[in-house]
Amino acid sequence: MLSFLAPRLSKTPTATQNPLRTEDSQNAFHFFAADPSVEFAMKAHIKPGPTIHVPPYHWHKYQTETFLIHSGTMRATQEGSDKIIPAGQSITVEPGLYHTFYNNSMTENLSFSTGLDPMERERDEAFFRNIYSYLDDCRKAGKSPHIAQLMLFLYFFDCYPALPGPKSLSRPLSQVLVFVVGIMVGKLLLGFKESYPEYYQRKVE
Repeated sequence: MLSFLAPRLSKTPTATQNPLRTEDSQNAFHFFAADPSVEFAMKAHIKPGPTIHVPPYHWHKYQTETFLIHSGTMRATQEGSDKIIPAGQSITVEPGLYHTFYNNSMTENLSFSTGLDPMERERDEAFFRNIYSYLDDCRKAGKSPHIAQLMLFLYFFDCYPALPGPKSLSRPLSQVLVFVVGIMVGKLLLGFKESYPEYYQRKVE
């Protein structure tokens, strides 16, 4: 292992925060993984304008995602087409579809709930807590996120970048890319982890 080559990053203890707040408390993420009576596992409040919380164009092999908009407007890009989702409406993204989303307004907050695999709510919370806390710590430190760390997070979340080209080639290639960069380079060579105790602590029943 060549973990000494990995850049050092001071990690802010956020595991017990609910909501989790980022970008100087301008964004908030409420998690409900431990409450099966709540339909959606997470409710998010995203600030207007530029933010670290714009996911790359990506796809999931198994997951179906649903977004319910509470206030503001979401711009969702799916398979190259943009759609504005206003408050009171929802959008569902089936497995295999390329997509991304962000706050469509430069002046209003975006509030929405999202649900993924109901059998994997804890995994979903672990992913969002880790990647959002990591991105915010990188922002505060003035450092760029390490691609191998990001790919490692994505690997354990069934998330793959949407590469150009025919899907018959680009989707298998993106899976190989995430595995090689995330697992082989990030985890095995550089010593990155898919989850950090500062960011997420498994619930004990």
